[in-house]
Amino acid sequence: MLRSACVFLVTVLLVASCTHTINPPKEPFTGYAEAERIPLKVQLRITDELRSAKWERKAMGDTWIIPIGKSIAQNADALAHHTFREVVASGGADADALITPRVAYIDQTVGATAAGPSIVTIKVEWAISDAAGNVIWLDTVGGEAKGSARTKGRIEELVKKALEEVLLRSQERMSSSQAIRHFAQKTAGG
Repeated sequence: MLRSACVFLVTVLLVASCTHTINPPKEPFTGYAEAERIPLKVQLRITDELRSAKWERKAMGDTWIIPIGKSIAQNADALAHHTFREVVASGGADADALITPRVAYIDQTVGATAAGPSIVTIKVEWAISDAAGNVIWLDTVGGEAKGSARTKGRIEELVKKALEEVLLRSQERMSSSQAIRHFAQKTAGG
């Protein structure tokens, strides 16, 4: 009888497990600093790997998921439009350069105590190559947000802040890259 009750309890606990999806922002970030656009025509290469990128943690029968890939893809387009002179559609007109973003890392830690902070960290690798596939610029840019995150809404706010930090830093690094500027100058002159 005791064994049957234990089996029943374990079964109920397994069935009662939940999946919690922490949603990144649905709208692309628009708070970029005003800067002179880089005089290049670029094309984004959004891969299936990027679109499906996610973070997942299983704890005490629950699964926590942050499906970050689609948000990074959407934001890569907005970032490219804000940073470069022209962005062409995939398979469209010839581009000077190809931008390929990749989620290099994502994590969400939980504080050791109820009052302890949670940290969301996102890192995106950006590769910019010429039409022949030669890498012009490659950098991994990170963003982090820390705070109390005991509710889904608070964790979503941390994801938003970490993502915004990644995007702002990415725009700054692309805009200030001597390699990208030199390539743009060479492309315009040739």
